[in-house]
Amino acid sequence: MDLYNFRLPLLFLAAFGCCCDGSPLLDEETNGVIGKNVTFKTKVTSVDFLTVSWSFDGASTTKIPILTNIPSTNKLNIDERYNKRITYNATTCALELRDLVTEDSGEYGLTIVTSDGGQLTGKVKLNVLEPVTDVQISSSLPEPVEINSTVVLTCSAKGSFTYRWLNGSIPVVADGTHIKLMGNELTVSEVWRTDLRGPIYCIAENPLESKKSPAFNLTVSYGPENIVMYQTPVAPYLKEGSNVTFTCSAKSDPPAQLQWMFNGEEISKQANLTITNLKGLNSGNYTCVASNANTKRYIASKVSTISVLEPLSGTNISSPSAPLIAGISPVNLTCTVAAGKADKMEWFKDGKPLATNTKVTLSSDMRTLSFVKVEKEDAGLYKCQMTNKVNSDQANYTMVINYGPANVKVAGKNAVKFEEPIEMSCSGQSVPPSTYAWKLNDSTIANATREKYTVEKASLKDAGTYTCVARNPLTGVTFNTTHNLAVTELGTVDSGLSGGAIAGIVIGVLVAVIIIACCFCCRKKPTDVPSPY
Repeated sequence: MDLYNFRLPLLFLAAFGCCCDGSPLLDEETNGVIGKNVTFKTKVTSVDFLTVSWSFDGASTTKIPILTNIPSTNKLNIDERYNKRITYNATTCALELRDLVTEDSGEYGLTIVTSDGGQLTGKVKLNVLEPVTDVQISSSLPEPVEINSTVVLTCSAKGSFTYRWLNGSIPVVADGTHIKLMGNELTVSEVWRTDLRGPIYCIAENPLESKKSPAFNLTVSYGPENIVMYQTPVAPYLKEGSNVTFTCSAKSDPPAQLQWMFNGEEISKQANLTITNLKGLNSGNYTCVASNANTKRYIASKVSTISVLEPLSGTNISSPSAPLIAGISPVNLTCTVAAGKADKMEWFKDGKPLATNTKVTLSSDMRTLSFVKVEKEDAGLYKCQMTNKVNSDQANYTMVINYGPANVKVAGKNAVKFEEPIEMSCSGQSVPPSTYAWKLNDSTIANATREKYTVEKASLKDAGTYTCVARNPLTGVTFNTTHNLAVTELGTVDSGLSGGAIAGIVIGVLVAVIIIACCFCCRKKPTDVPSPY
């Protein structure tokens, strides 16, 4: 192999300290931004050369020599147009160009003459781009309507760039039908409220920089839908004089406008409808209608029907004014109400539902309770309760049955000692309470008019048969009962003996005492015995 033929290329490679493809420049094309800097880099690391020169060939200018460098003399000639805009690296031959303007776009050439007379040349194309600024999003419709509208969002900016769209932090993906992307336009056909929840951003960018637009929120008008009406209190029947409030809500953007309808006629446009001091004329059908001025849509709530009823009051039971006597008096109790109309009537006795029979009956309208002849068991507390859809009202009546006396009896001892106190009481069942009188051996005892009869000290004249006379002053019924009492000086006599038996015992005891006394008196005196002296 003839190595001589390769001597010159080898010298070039050694001189440049790199492996070059024929151009000493690193890039063939590069970008810069107006107002910023760009550096044309080379592959040179160290070199032994005679001259280095940079030139510029623009589209609207003739070729301009930017600089010439002669290393051996340290001489650097710079064109006055670039004197304050460039920085040159004498070691690598790189050139920095500052404060770029549009006119700097063009072709830059580097020429190197080596010490042995060889030459290396390269060119790099500079594209000076405008900076990205003032990125904004605009909409073709300020208030698109869901389903009805097609929205076109346009991204505008200053500078040289391409576009990207973000929905929040997620890139917008076009499907070519519903969502389309074309240049700086984003088109949404038959837009839904969920298509671009946002915020939406447009990014304008070039190879060197990018800018994001301010957040853009796409408001899609929709509704009204899902309308709901509430009534307070929740009841189909309301008291006359009470209040009722209706509230209504619906999903809508912008918020729905509300109308209140009563029996098909508009009565209010307030958010809530309150009616105070209800009257019968307020009974009827209430409906809420929601509308959206943007979508031109309407929706009505379900109908709420109320009935205003007069509450029951002034319930009363009418009854006989004459006293009621057991076994004699027939009775009718009639229940009436002063205000309101009752749907239901009930009768109670002593807190329990009233049981009817052949002697106690109710009229067909349940208003009148009839007794053929009252008995003492019919006495008690009667209640008539009337009920309708809004309230209940009641009246009470206490039935008093006069009867007796019955089951009259005397309580007391059957025998007392002489001068002991006597206490007897007479009792019996009677309404009203009985009056009393006492008799001894069929003779009326003066001033003995109470159920109790007392004697401080018993004497023999207090013994005998006592009669208690109980009389009901209203019914005129009288009832007598007797009680036997013995009085003795010898102590208490068996309370089970009759008065005659007790007298016989006393007489027998007295006779026995007399006989014993006579026996002692009739005893003979002893015979005298003569003294032996």
